[in-house]
Amino acid sequence: MLAGLGWLCLGCVPLVLDSLTAIEDRRYHGTMVFAVLALFFGIWVFWRDGGPRITVVGTYNLGFALFVGFAAAYHAVRDTSPELPLFRAVTLCYFVHVLTWMLFWSAPSARPATSPALRVDPAVSRWAVRWGLTLLTLAVLLQLSLPEQDKHILINAAGFVGVVLLSVGLLRTPLHKPPLVYGLVPVAGFAVYCTFLFDGFGRIVVGSLGLALAAVLIDRSGRGRHVKVAILALTPIAVLVLARIRAAAPVESVVDNANRDIDGLYSVVWPLRDFAQLLSMNDLGLLPRAWGGTFYAAAVFLVPRAVWPDKPLGLGAELVPFLSPDMVGTNQSDAALFFGEWLFNFGVGGLALMIPAAGLAIQYLDRLARRITSVPLMTPRTVLAYVTGIVLTVGLFDVIWVGAATFAGRTGCRLLVLAALLLIIPKGAAAQRTSAVPHRPGGAGVHAERLLPAAAGMSSSAPGRQDPAVGRPPHGGG
Repeated sequence: MLAGLGWLCLGCVPLVLDSLTAIEDRRYHGTMVFAVLALFFGIWVFWRDGGPRITVVGTYNLGFALFVGFAAAYHAVRDTSPELPLFRAVTLCYFVHVLTWMLFWSAPSARPATSPALRVDPAVSRWAVRWGLTLLTLAVLLQLSLPEQDKHILINAAGFVGVVLLSVGLLRTPLHKPPLVYGLVPVAGFAVYCTFLFDGFGRIVVGSLGLALAAVLIDRSGRGRHVKVAILALTPIAVLVLARIRAAAPVESVVDNANRDIDGLYSVVWPLRDFAQLLSMNDLGLLPRAWGGTFYAAAVFLVPRAVWPDKPLGLGAELVPFLSPDMVGTNQSDAALFFGEWLFNFGVGGLALMIPAAGLAIQYLDRLARRITSVPLMTPRTVLAYVTGIVLTVGLFDVIWVGAATFAGRTGCRLLVLAALLLIIPKGAAAQRTSAVPHRPGGAGVHAERLLPAAAGMSSSAPGRQDPAVGRPPHGGG
């Protein structure tokens, strides 16, 4: 609580600075201070939450540092939109986010002591590797053989889950043995994914996959924060490399041409600018209220549009008439941060409603993911429960970036793949026990097996819309 109050007090510094600075300099100085505060707050929570482990709350805050802190600094330096209330947008994002953390995610009970290293029985590990290879191979073959219009987001989801299952091999060897051979397997899977399933679009998916592999690597040792140090050190490099790839991507359509930016950072920094634009339109009375409509659209995402032609559009498509009116009628989909979704649904008051709603929802996901990634991996079901927790954890990047629909679409499809694997597991495999970890009746392993169907069903009952641009995120680059 005291730490939260300290961060709130620091947030008053740019407000005072803004009142004392010459009018022509206010936009730069105040926004830049808030940018630094948001950047360091997000990194601090990512580092602090969960100890060495990567958590749902930590991932969400790392996204806050990137999409709010870094983006605010970018716009302050570039002065991209002097006519928009960028300073007020960053102010609202900062105070809403810090209050949410202070009230719902900062309790010591939310940061349990470091858990011991996870192990997986060799037989169960081989099962995971076999299915990981199968999913990844199937995804690559479908990606290469199907025409562009027939490709579905489930192809990418299958490849994603396949690589994470391959990474379970990292947990297979005793800690005193070098994991080089097993480590090369998920690295090779990641390289295959980037080569055949990544075309310059969906860079956040690539980052999420890398974070998932890092989470598995952390669970192999159960101690030390060297992996978190590496993540924080490599994130700026990864952002710049992926930005270069996006900037060099070929222009294949009118939408791509409209969204193509020279430095490739459009989808990273522009959602904050679009949130500021929504604030400006709301001030002028030009922004309608969706009254929760985009959350309902997220809840029905996995319903095929062929079955329900009039299925409601998600936030990305709903924002196009307001943020990119010249793109109406195309596959364009815009992003304005999770804050923008609450503003679009309920006005400025929705940002106050966001504090308890998002705070409790993310708190629940965080606790669920912690439980199912902290049990002994004794059967294929517990392996699938473990992967479910990893998928939920890294999916929070999509929430902070654009809102519920993208999270429901991407994470929901990955959970569908895991649910399909759950259905085809032989009944006898469910009773298989590992020889490396003792099992107690009614213990954590059984609890995790019961949690998996609930976790998989959670996304099936609460997914988002199907984006008209199949598998392509807002701004064509996230």
